[in-house]
Amino acid sequence: MSRRTRGSAKPLLALNLLAGACVTAWAQTTPATPAAPAADLGRVEITGTAQTYQPPPTSAATKTDTPILLTPQSLQVVPRAVLNDQKALTLTDAVRNVAGVGEDFGFNGSAQPLLILRGFQTTSMTASGNMSGMSSYFINGVKVMGVPLNMANVDSVEVVKGPASVLYGRSEPGGLVNVVPKALPADPRLGLEQTIGQYGLSRTVVEGGGALNADKTLLGRASVSYDKGGSNRDFVVNKLAAFSGTLAWVPDADTRVALTVDHNAQKYRNDFGIPADGDRPVKLPRTRQYNDSPDLSSITSDSVLLDAQTKIAPNWTLKGRVVSMRAKTREVDVWPYRENLIGLDSCDNSAGLTALCRYYFYVRPEGRTKLDQVTVDLIGNVRLGGLQHKLLAEIDHYSTKKTGDVFFTQINSVDVFNPVLGSAPPLDTSFPLPVDDYSKWTSLTLQDQIAFGGGWHGVFALRHDRTEALFSLAPGLEPNKKSFTTPRIGAVWEFMPNQTLYAQVQDSIAANNGRDANGVALEAERARQVEIGWKQSALGGRLNTTVAIFELVKRNRASRNPVTFATTTEGDARSRGLEVDAIGQVSPQLALIGSYTYLDAKVTRDGQDPAAEGKRLANTARNAGSLWGRWMFDEQWAAGAGVFLQGQRQGDNANSFQLPGYGRVDAMASYAFKAGGGKGSVQFNLKNVFDKVYYSGSHPLVKDWIQPGSPRTASVTLRLDY
Repeated sequence: MSRRTRGSAKPLLALNLLAGACVTAWAQTTPATPAAPAADLGRVEITGTAQTYQPPPTSAATKTDTPILLTPQSLQVVPRAVLNDQKALTLTDAVRNVAGVGEDFGFNGSAQPLLILRGFQTTSMTASGNMSGMSSYFINGVKVMGVPLNMANVDSVEVVKGPASVLYGRSEPGGLVNVVPKALPADPRLGLEQTIGQYGLSRTVVEGGGALNADKTLLGRASVSYDKGGSNRDFVVNKLAAFSGTLAWVPDADTRVALTVDHNAQKYRNDFGIPADGDRPVKLPRTRQYNDSPDLSSITSDSVLLDAQTKIAPNWTLKGRVVSMRAKTREVDVWPYRENLIGLDSCDNSAGLTALCRYYFYVRPEGRTKLDQVTVDLIGNVRLGGLQHKLLAEIDHYSTKKTGDVFFTQINSVDVFNPVLGSAPPLDTSFPLPVDDYSKWTSLTLQDQIAFGGGWHGVFALRHDRTEALFSLAPGLEPNKKSFTTPRIGAVWEFMPNQTLYAQVQDSIAANNGRDANGVALEAERARQVEIGWKQSALGGRLNTTVAIFELVKRNRASRNPVTFATTTEGDARSRGLEVDAIGQVSPQLALIGSYTYLDAKVTRDGQDPAAEGKRLANTARNAGSLWGRWMFDEQWAAGAGVFLQGQRQGDNANSFQLPGYGRVDAMASYAFKAGGGKGSVQFNLKNVFDKVYYSGSHPLVKDWIQPGSPRTASVTLRLDY
């Protein structure tokens, strides 16, 4: 739904995008108007099916109403129109349109992906508990981990490139992904959507809302969806039932209070992919997968969000947020792994890969997760010393905890090429391992955005965190308590209308690494990034381009033994690159979104293994890109197509095998029609048009979990709006 609101890859692709940006640079456009934050409850109207690719406003990079053009950081927004046209059913489908974003191997089904930004996973591989439940992203500005994402209720996806710790606390230095839910409608709306496709793909959505009283001061919205992700892979299951409801009180233009309740129920049997044989993925039938757990894994999560804001003076706004989430998890997947860790069954691969041992690998059949956050923001626009200042002061308290015993059991081995599957024994819960797994921090952030005049703008910010974290299979250890102060300095120069140059230096806290196997507190992962870039908003703001060059260094990189989970700090890694992003409505008929990435991400220092120095980080191609376009023939007919490219990637951090590069082509066609008093549309999508065999990602620590890409898949969607 669109909003009528306030406001092997080749470098040639980069040259094409840059040339297109230069062609539009001459366009005379009006200055960008500051837009309200994406999470602002003032966004209260939606109309019909999204058409434009023009990005919606966002506050993700500053937490204030700052246009993207004046933000000294690369920030990309994938709007609902792109998600609709591409039929993006997962978060990985959405972010593949953005430069510098890739995917890792995931542990909890397609609704909980693991992402990579600028070479680094969005979840630390060390201080986040056992590997299940690791998926990390933000939903409406709240960091969640191990929570299924309901894409049916998503309005846009925001990608903040580079460190974001100054505004969001501990986070991985490559950046963050924030999902913005659909906005509240002021007028009555009802939407019905049904998607069906190959391999059992199905998604049903019913959503509606509007004003609940005559003066439209009370607004409501609710959506219900059921998503059955299709898969051609043996034994793989992905099911997600979701409900979201919001009630908002908007008595005037200065005050808004909203209460949102979300419920997600996911059931899945995870796809553990295939192993590597030598330096390439082993050649197997495209359906082959070795997890045949007799029981489905699941997560049921419930969250409550109370969000409020009011003007306390003409130029001062007070915002508050309280979030509480509780989840019940059942992790019972069978994990294939070539190493014989216990020796209860034969799994000898000394003469070459022949067998995979199979484990219930630190599974948590009766788990609980809780998350609580309280945030208070004070935002002011004041004039001091002859300069205009936009001030932000924030106090934030955030805590997460996982409970529930884990179990480690070897069950059997299977022949890689001729496995006998379908009869895995149930989990034996005779030998539980209690785990301490929690993290909390209390933070104060101060930020000043200054308009110096002459087109110059600056941002200066400082955050202080007091943190406490522990993950241990040996309960009784004292938590690791650390305090951090992280700065941010940035500048923007609008050297001509709607074109800016920017530069920024920003520090990051990635993770409090807890303690090592001897109980010694480890130093935290730290990072610093230097970024410079150029931004343009052309064609009246309809076409937006960002070119960014950056160097990002992560220090005290941690490593965890995949068997004992003993944690150590190893050294440093550096990511350097060039990114080009372009998105917009070039004409009433043509909409485009494109990206190009050149990335050099490698280990620069390793105190544990000097031989690792110089090796590339896993799942990071030197060249990657995408280009998608949609053409509106008239008010009824539209068609779109795109290509998504990845160069060769190292499959693991040891660089022991490689994932070959690939190019995948997708296409769509749609027809809009009147449906009684409303309107409808039928859309046909064909993903992987040429049925390319490719590999989307792998786990950086092992050679046995390589994720094959989906084959050619057709789907049809019927949408009705009233």
